Amino acid sequence: MHDRTWHLLKASDKEIFGPTDLETLRGWASEAKISPLDKISSDNRMSWQRAPMIPELQMDLLVQMPDNYLYGPTNVATIQEFLATGEIDENVTIINCLDNTEKRLADLSWFQASPQHMRSAATTFVGTQWPDDKKLPGDASQQSRIGTLERQVMELQRVVDEWQHAYNSLRQQFIEATGREPL
Repeated sequence: MHDRTWHLLKASDKEIFGPTDLETLRGWASEAKISPLDKISSDNRMSWQRAPMIPELQMDLLVQMPDNYLYGPTNVATIQEFLATGEIDENVTIINCLDNTEKRLADLSWFQASPQHMRSAATTFVGTQWPDDKKLPGDASQQSRIGTLERQVMELQRVVDEWQHAYNSLRQQFIEATGREPL
C-alpha cells in the first residue's frame, strides 16, 4: 500500500489532487483537508473510495455535534479544527467507529495530551502513524520533522493573522459605536 500513488477527489468542487504518496495523503488528512465526503483512488483513478474507508487515514471518529447531528467519520485533526473555530467544545460526544465506544471529548487521552488548537501530523498521529520499527532512519527522520515543524509554523502564522484581522475589525467597530478607543 505504501508504494502506490494516490489521488484525492474533493466532493465540494470535484477537483482532483495527485498523484501523491501515502505520506502526503496522511498529511492532508492530519491537516483536516480531507472531508468524509471526499474520495480516494489508489489505482490511477480507475475506482474511488470514500476517504473514511481508507484505514491509513484514520478517519474513525464520529462527532455528535451540539444539535445532535453526527459529523464524520473523521479524524483527530478535524476535531481539533472544530475546537479551534469554536464549532464544538470539550463536552461533545466522540464515537469511535472501530470499537463503538462513546466518550466525552475531554475524557479522551489524545485530547488531554495535545493542544486543541494545533492541527498537524505531529499532534494528530503521535504514536499511531508508524510503528517504531518502521520509522525513518536518522537524517531522513530529521528532515521529515523539520518539514512538519515548518508546516506548523505556517499554520500558526495563518491563525495569528486571522485573529489579528478579527481584532482590528472588532476594534474599528467599537470605535465607530462608542467614539473612543477600547480599554
